[in-house]
Amino acid sequence: MAGFTGESSVLTRLKVSGFKNLVDVDVHFGAFTCIAGANGVGKSNLFDAIRLLSALADHQLLDAAMSVREQGTRSGDVQNLFHRVGERYDDTMDFEVEMIVPPTGVDDLGQQAKAAITFLRYQLSLRYKNESTPSALGRLEILTEDLRYIQRGETQRHLMFPNKPSWRRSAIIGKRRSPFISTDDEHEGRVIKIHQDGGSSGKPQSLLAANLPRTALSAANAAESPTATVAKREMQSWRLLQLEPSALRQPDPFTAPTKLASDGANLPSTLYHLARSANYRERAAGGGSKWP
Repeated sequence: MAGFTGESSVLTRLKVSGFKNLVDVDVHFGAFTCIAGANGVGKSNLFDAIRLLSALADHQLLDAAMSVREQGTRSGDVQNLFHRVGERYDDTMDFEVEMIVPPTGVDDLGQQAKAAITFLRYQLSLRYKNESTPSALGRLEILTEDLRYIQRGETQRHLMFPNKPSWRRSAIIGKRRSPFISTDDEHEGRVIKIHQDGGSSGKPQSLLAANLPRTALSAANAAESPTATVAKREMQSWRLLQLEPSALRQPDPFTAPTKLASDGANLPSTLYHLARSANYRERAAGGGSKWP
């Protein structure tokens, strides 16, 4: 899923239930993970779950769901994303990810965000709600959203790949004693609370879950929620690449994007950008890339 450098970022665990044909799936990832199996067992759906989480960190709920909905179906209804047995669909889907994020990131306004801790657990539960009109696509409602920390002392039971103490010290930094995002039941209904960690000691911002058009994580900014902002940027970076030979061979102008496209386009520009950044990466890694 990712390589490890001085500023490591990696998805280390994914739990999914109620999404397409995935029920109670729990996968641990390492520096390199191969997913193998017979046709129809859910390999592609596992990657679709990662794509959906990435889209939910960037877009509104319905837009994110529509971007990964089942292709080739008669209806674009987002209910097709929910687990189905016969003609009966589950009402909810649940996701939990554990990830090591970079210590810093940049928010949508170009402001730098510094994570309070770099090992995080994000949980999200969504419910399908029918709309009143027959032609509507349906609606998604957030049931639970949480972003919490994992302390360095707990990492051995969370990381299933070999790793050295020196790597853990460089990749997992910071401390935290309270959640960054949490969900509570209050008299007006379920409330998503955003706990500030940007230097303010104010009360958490409370948002009525039933009214949210997008996840709280996707709206994070560096001033109030720097750790959530770094987590958002990490999740937005999760991408599925389906490389196409002719796209890989195409030359790039100097103005081309510096990120590899899903089909492999912009490879020359991406490699040039990485080469120019090599000195920075070596300084961040203390002299070179370090694998666990």
